[in-house]
Amino acid sequence: MQADVEDPHADLCADLRLLRLHGIPRARTLDIPRLLAAAEQLGHGATGTPVDNAVTALLRQAVNRLGESREAVAAERSFGLSAGHKLWKAADRRRAAAQAQGVSIETFRKSYELALIDQLATEILGLLDERPRNGQPASRGLPPSEPVAPEFDREHHVADVLRAAHANADWDLVEGVYLQCVDIAQNHDGEFMPDAIPAFFAEALGRMSANYFGREEQLILHGLGILGNAEQTNKITPALYRQLYTDGRFERFVQYASGTRSRRRPRPFETLVETARRFRDLNHLRAVLEGVPTSCVLGGSVNFSRYFNVRGSSEELPGSSVDIMLVIPDFSVLDEVIQGIAALPGSSRPSLAALAERAAVWREYRLDDGNTLFSQRIQMWSEEDDPVMSWAPNRGEYAIEIRVASAEVLDWILAAGNPKLTSNSAGSSRSVRDFCQHDTQPDEPQRSFSGRNLRTPGDVSELAGSLLRTHRVYSIHGDRYYPGSAQNLILPRFNTRWENVPIRGQLEMFRWKIIERLRYERRNHPYELLRMSMAHTRSDAFAPHILRSVDSGDTT
Repeated sequence: MQADVEDPHADLCADLRLLRLHGIPRARTLDIPRLLAAAEQLGHGATGTPVDNAVTALLRQAVNRLGESREAVAAERSFGLSAGHKLWKAADRRRAAAQAQGVSIETFRKSYELALIDQLATEILGLLDERPRNGQPASRGLPPSEPVAPEFDREHHVADVLRAAHANADWDLVEGVYLQCVDIAQNHDGEFMPDAIPAFFAEALGRMSANYFGREEQLILHGLGILGNAEQTNKITPALYRQLYTDGRFERFVQYASGTRSRRRPRPFETLVETARRFRDLNHLRAVLEGVPTSCVLGGSVNFSRYFNVRGSSEELPGSSVDIMLVIPDFSVLDEVIQGIAALPGSSRPSLAALAERAAVWREYRLDDGNTLFSQRIQMWSEEDDPVMSWAPNRGEYAIEIRVASAEVLDWILAAGNPKLTSNSAGSSRSVRDFCQHDTQPDEPQRSFSGRNLRTPGDVSELAGSLLRTHRVYSIHGDRYYPGSAQNLILPRFNTRWENVPIRGQLEMFRWKIIERLRYERRNHPYELLRMSMAHTRSDAFAPHILRSVDSGDTT
């Protein structure tokens, strides 16, 4: 008689089905040994961590690998990971998931739900496969000795790259939308490129790129193969790379024209390359900070317009910067953070020297007062060429704008001690100081849910070669809420890139407070259009699908 063969995938599917039925709050009483073991192996089951929290962190990690897709939203709702859904009954979570998927409840139950559970089990196994055999976290104290891109040290046959690309991910939608863009660009009978088409290209890439987490150089090569095939070329060469990166066919559209916009839209392959490079460097940053208690909140264009408005450097404009908030328990670990950043591949020596010097000033003037951010610009790839850009028309220089906040400063920015964002509860305004390098503008722009603008005069003083600038966290003016620059770094997506310091709970509380503030203003102004996205000063640069997600009725 043949012995039963253990099937980890089937066991995980069984545990996931049981968890979906009974809900995460009951995880501690359920028989889900495979899920609990996976959570432990992936570092979510530290001593004292409640079982439901460990399982929640595991599922979030798995769902994140589904990318920006309806499937990811449906999975979040099905398991109660979405805000407000955790305590819902199984039938209500299924109904919400079916709505996100755009199908009937019965169709979702018989087909999509089973496929989602199957895929989540696959993603969990993938996460486990990325760990060493002993189950301990991979050592990431040091980044790769050389962040090389062997993919771009030689030419390739398109057919070979296509086989590898389609074995890794479903590129069909990306290729189809790209062909649609190119057909319009090549037809000189029209002068209009609908924003919805490059936006759909960005959305398709966002979904698919989750398959390449940690393999961003390979994503670029496979993307070049897919687009090269669409261009009916046989070989991937430096000439093809430069041709698609600087694609002159798009120049006649006003969104892409050089010298006519302060924020020129990048060509399709350009934004693929530049977004992927920045995510790769963020992964390197996470690696060099391994062992240091940090969490990272992602803001800026890499958050709200990835694969759409993230551009490379040119003679007219610098490359899109990466904006992050690095949260630490307190500033006693600042030196460890600095030591980690010093090992970041591609970071410039002058930036690292300035970082160390400014940290000394921070300590000398005792700026750790619970109300001050430490900001530093790290220039990337300014002293050496990024190997991924060996075929590109530029070196690949851009900047990472890091704002270091202690847990206490983050609580202040999120108005953590106040149940409501009202003048009576939180005050009509609050400010935070920023120990920064550059005074970008004399006044600080703010915007309300109605799109109305408010400018606050800047308060800047010089301090030992740096600046101490006061930013508004928010203002309530004329009974309208105006988020400031610190909150705009977190809004609109609350995108936590990694979390080794617990911050998700604070972000979720703030998310619901600002949603309730929007509801309050809608009741007071029923004949106005008020949207969450319009309160962000960079909403003009949002990718359309991000706008839809932020302003969806389910969110607000």
